[in-house]
Amino acid sequence: MRKKVVSVLLTAAMTATMLAGCGNKQTADSQLGESYEETMAAVQSEEAATKETETTAQAKELDYSERVDLVFYLLGDAPAGLDRVEDKINEILLEKANATVDFQFSTWTDWGEKYKLQLTTGGVDLIYTASWNNFGQLAQSGAFLPLDDLLDQVSPDYKAQIDPAALEGCRVNGKIMTIPCLWKQYTPAGIEYREDLREKYDLPVPDSIENLEAYLKGIQEKDPSQGLLAQNPQGILAYEDDPVVGIESGYGQRVKMADPTKVEDYWFSDEFVEDMKLLKDWADKGYWSRSILSNTTDAGEQYDNGQCVALVFGMNPNKYATRVETWKADHPDWKTAYFTFGEAAGKVWSTTPTADATAITKDCKNPERAMKVLELLATDKDLNLLTQYGIEGEDYEVTSDGLYQSLNSDFGYEGLNAWSLRNPEYKLPNGEGGKLLQEMFDNYGKICEEKGMPSVDPYSGFSEDYSAYSAEKAAIDDVVSEYLRPLQNGLVDDVDAAVETFREKVKAAGLDSAREGWAAQWQTYCEETGLK
Repeated sequence: MRKKVVSVLLTAAMTATMLAGCGNKQTADSQLGESYEETMAAVQSEEAATKETETTAQAKELDYSERVDLVFYLLGDAPAGLDRVEDKINEILLEKANATVDFQFSTWTDWGEKYKLQLTTGGVDLIYTASWNNFGQLAQSGAFLPLDDLLDQVSPDYKAQIDPAALEGCRVNGKIMTIPCLWKQYTPAGIEYREDLREKYDLPVPDSIENLEAYLKGIQEKDPSQGLLAQNPQGILAYEDDPVVGIESGYGQRVKMADPTKVEDYWFSDEFVEDMKLLKDWADKGYWSRSILSNTTDAGEQYDNGQCVALVFGMNPNKYATRVETWKADHPDWKTAYFTFGEAAGKVWSTTPTADATAITKDCKNPERAMKVLELLATDKDLNLLTQYGIEGEDYEVTSDGLYQSLNSDFGYEGLNAWSLRNPEYKLPNGEGGKLLQEMFDNYGKICEEKGMPSVDPYSGFSEDYSAYSAEKAAIDDVVSEYLRPLQNGLVDDVDAAVETFREKVKAAGLDSAREGWAAQWQTYCEETGLK
């Protein structure tokens, strides 16, 4: 019952937020603050009661008489020092749960195919899951075990440490299918740019699309040989779109936060045409290369090499903070800075809880012990530090100001790639960049609170199942690649004619069918989550 009450209250708070965004800002903020404070007071009281009940629940008495050897599958490459760290972890696990873990890795070569194959062939008990690695579709296909009963019976204390909203975001068809990371992350989209050049040429902070153009034009005039933007320049449209758009489909549909049940048409709107004309205008002004589509070098690499002065697509605070740290050694005279598109509107909520999570596979023969081991790896201090940083004194040390310091061993920072096991109680910032990142996260959390935004992105829990229109989706993707990409990069002679051609081609590819399928799933998601 408590969960239902909390869900209703959260929905009320979120609805007030979205409605407020449509009116006068000062009035909206005032009303929003009152609505938020009243609603969240009730939510927090209810959640506190829920947690008290959960933490006092008795965990099931497990039979530890028989040793259990588990396999935990992770993405990426194994660290060179895996064996000695794994041995240390298993020493503790044998004592606490009479179990061991064999950490296995996909490597970064063909990792996607290896991951799916591993789930098909079996032999894995625990596995890292991610929304960006088809978690939703895999969960719907039955690849993982439901975890509701295991959490309640085996690990009620672990469950009590998880944000209830985050846990709700891990449900697929009503069941909890993966356990989210305890460390709350924020990944609001934004622009990363060369602050040293801005200061050098006395240019405006690129905090609006107009100021971004002034920034680019100023550098272009002062240093004509300097590259400006590289790859996906359509990211500049996020200045206007990100603060108001909640989610977009891959079929030219979008949902705005003011009315999340209304699916709007973007590709066939006047706004789309104007956006494409803006991109052509910028391309004609030389803000990016005419050969941009044939440039396969990663945009971040180009930024690090000084080939461009800003990154406007696919950026987040984590990438920025990492670069702050690496540039200290690579480019000590350079400065990078970050502007978040949605910060003024308060759209800086934490990322989807399924971004970094851990599931128990359907083939696991000892799910109760697997759950207990997962709980220990995530919440036991000694074990958690081992999974993240290795052996203290051999692999790392903690500085006097509480920062991680590598000892140049064969096991680096977050060496197991066990991102789903990060625990804020034990997490060590990776140098000054890591400290900066946590400061940004703390600030975003305060903004969400002040603006009355939900603690977890309410849109990111949606997972599309396109199996019923997979052929149409593939055909649409081909059309997008051939006809939309040139438009988005401003590489067409006549925008109106190119838009007309794109619309004809994408309609012929089966757009209506894909749109209907996506919209129906979105409406179901809104009904199930109370998003309105």
